[in-house]
Amino acid sequence: GFSLRVPAERLDELMDRVGELVIAQSRLAQIAGASNDLNLKAVAEELDRLSSGLRNTTMGIRMVPIGTLFSRFRRLVHDLSHDLGKEIDFVTTGEETELDKTMIERLADPLVHLIRNSVDHGVEAAERRAAAGKPAKGQVRLSASHTGAEVAITITDDGAGLDAVRIRAKAEQAGLIGPEQKISDQDLYQFIFHPGFSTAQEITAVSGRGVGMDVVKRTIEGLRGTIELASTPGRGTVATLRLPLTLAIIESMLVQVGNGRYAIPLSAVEECVELPAASETTAQGRNFLNIRGRLVPFMRLRELFRVRAEAAPHPKVVIVSAGEDRVGLVVDQIIGNSQTVIKSLSKLHADVETFSGATILGDGAVALILDVGALVGFGRNFERQIRDERLGRVA
Repeated sequence: GFSLRVPAERLDELMDRVGELVIAQSRLAQIAGASNDLNLKAVAEELDRLSSGLRNTTMGIRMVPIGTLFSRFRRLVHDLSHDLGKEIDFVTTGEETELDKTMIERLADPLVHLIRNSVDHGVEAAERRAAAGKPAKGQVRLSASHTGAEVAITITDDGAGLDAVRIRAKAEQAGLIGPEQKISDQDLYQFIFHPGFSTAQEITAVSGRGVGMDVVKRTIEGLRGTIELASTPGRGTVATLRLPLTLAIIESMLVQVGNGRYAIPLSAVEECVELPAASETTAQGRNFLNIRGRLVPFMRLRELFRVRAEAAPHPKVVIVSAGEDRVGLVVDQIIGNSQTVIKSLSKLHADVETFSGATILGDGAVALILDVGALVGFGRNFERQIRDERLGRVA
């Protein structure tokens, strides 16, 4: 059909206006909720329906197939493999997966770095592959898919995998872990994201470009996403990026902790449960919740935020997830769901790990948006400490 070219700045301006409309609609809904005027309530409901539709349409206009980004990397892999004397097939899937244009622009550099790593450090030279019983030609696969309100992007290679022994030696040398400390390979891989961490024995024309994995992780987290590494020795490595569809407006769950209100991205919420004392499991002084036979670590946001106001008599637990990990967030009250216009934090608060942004509520108050990835990371550390202590006792 007929198409029209529109400058990107116009789309950004349109999205800002829609954001302002959503905030105004939220204020009207607040006023209507406190009023007995049925006409006012009807208008508020109609405006809510219209603003939701306008938001979805505007976000749809900003969506771009990720294939526009993937297509840039074919030449990159061809040139790198030629320079390194390697034969590599570059395979892409899910090119039709759509993502906000702003996300696509900011993903280019992290993906270039991850693909360089796969070609340079992942896939072995033909002789080594032959000795390991592998085909001479290696493979790097880049794929994208929608998972709920997120996009998952994976970079997979069939190379040698991550060298856990070398990573551990480097981590010990850097003082990140002690020589006797027991730690799983999966946890070891996380050190790769530490600033200045590298196991490369030599700098090549391909590696050593000054952009480390710490920068990659920081960029992904700046997009409110997560990155995880998985590796099988001799079989290859998988880097998985999980990103929200947009950075502008999201659906969120509003919760109350003390006198403060906080927004949790609804795409990360799995379920909400009561916190009866009988469900609490304490291991080495840390709290776990039994969810259908699986122990899920939970943290009290009152303690994390140092809230002094009187606690609610019946606290709730919001189970959130990032990737394969889950954590329970204990809150005083669940207020409900709302459209959330995301505002960036000031430079003063940008380094606070537990928050990814802020939003203006219907009554004009500001609610901070919880960084689910960071909170799930805290929960993962709880589990890791318990596991390490158990391993220590067994040893």
